[in-house]
Amino acid sequence: MSAGYKYYMEPEPSIEERYDVSTGVRRRGPYKLDTTNLVVGSFLPSFTPIAADLVKKTAQVAIRVEVYEKFTTGSNTTLKIKKNSLAYVGMHIGDGSHGATINAIDKSDKAFDKLTLAADFGATVNAGTVLFEATAVNGTTPKVVANSALYERKQIDEGPVLVALLMRAFEIEPTKLAMPFHAKDKENLPHFQFNE
Repeated sequence: MSAGYKYYMEPEPSIEERYDVSTGVRRRGPYKLDTTNLVVGSFLPSFTPIAADLVKKTAQVAIRVEVYEKFTTGSNTTLKIKKNSLAYVGMHIGDGSHGATINAIDKSDKAFDKLTLAADFGATVNAGTVLFEATAVNGTTPKVVANSALYERKQIDEGPVLVALLMRAFEIEPTKLAMPFHAKDKENLPHFQFNE
């Protein structure tokens, strides 16, 4: 029996083209990212929706969650969402008409994350629906609306985090995006073309 080596390293994730990179145009200069409610040491994937202040050169992540399994209203406080979202406890989520506050997040399942809501969402929500971080529990108004996308994968560090942003991109593949865009974001992104 011959001796050999065993490697227990995880392979690097394959890099898929999320958009036609030849059409990508970056915004000038770095932007200072607001890291409030983001986990230090975690990574933001490329093409995360970003709300940028073009005058102050600041940026904020437009936090969105995609529903994993149909949510039926009626004294139901458990909502399943797709993995790797930036949702946090105390965050308000909404769809423009209804909303709720997140009381707890269970990430133990490999297929989805389970949100425990403070109260019933107030409406039935189909799988694939994108919900936004809202300003209030009624869920009518997004906290921010994206006008850019993160150009490259970025680690969240303590202290200032500077990021590069995209202002234009065509042939965007929504199914390949790590972070979803809400319809209100897409309305605010005239130079982004989503394949839908």
